[in-house]
Amino acid sequence: MALALAIGCYAIASAMAEMTALKRSAFPADPSKISSPSAEEVPSLLATLSPFRSELESNHALIAALQAIESGRKKPASVQSAEHAAALGRVRQTLSISPYNPELWLALALLQAQRDPHDPVVIEALKMAYFTGPNDARLMPVRLDIAGRFDALSIPDIKDLARNDVQLIMTRRPELKPAIVSAYRRASDLGKAFLQDAVQSIDPAFAQTLRG
Repeated sequence: MALALAIGCYAIASAMAEMTALKRSAFPADPSKISSPSAEEVPSLLATLSPFRSELESNHALIAALQAIESGRKKPASVQSAEHAAALGRVRQTLSISPYNPELWLALALLQAQRDPHDPVVIEALKMAYFTGPNDARLMPVRLDIAGRFDALSIPDIKDLARNDVQLIMTRRPELKPAIVSAYRRASDLGKAFLQDAVQSIDPAFAQTLRG
């Protein structure tokens, strides 16, 4: 009877989580225009129900993170700090339970970079985004953008991983080449030098467009 009751409670909570879930979110491909596809605030009730459906909690944490990242570009730090802190806490909590979501690791890197671009968490989160989704083409534009902007390329591991992204884009995903151009334009001096060198070794003609 106790087992049946436990299973029943789990089924009810899982069904409620599914019914109240927000639309599945995907990490935006354009790192310069990151925004949440959902304008709805993630209800606090979902934080209670979602642990029964870990994939839903990952989605809700990502939505909250994207909303905070977008808000952080539009509002002064004093105004958006509470929303930012809540999203950061939710992402960290979700990753502590389910650390295999590369989108959440990227969200953590961006959230932390908004607070302090020199925080080691930015690089560690970016590294985990590579390790958990090494060949995920959807995330390559954002990964290159983060690596180039925040000087993560000073870390040899990140440099090798980012070079692999460039190689895959240049040889297998040519439709993503504009992402390299975008990353170059937003990159630091170190990032620009790296991207120029990485592209030059594969396609010297395209390398000229980076400086154009």
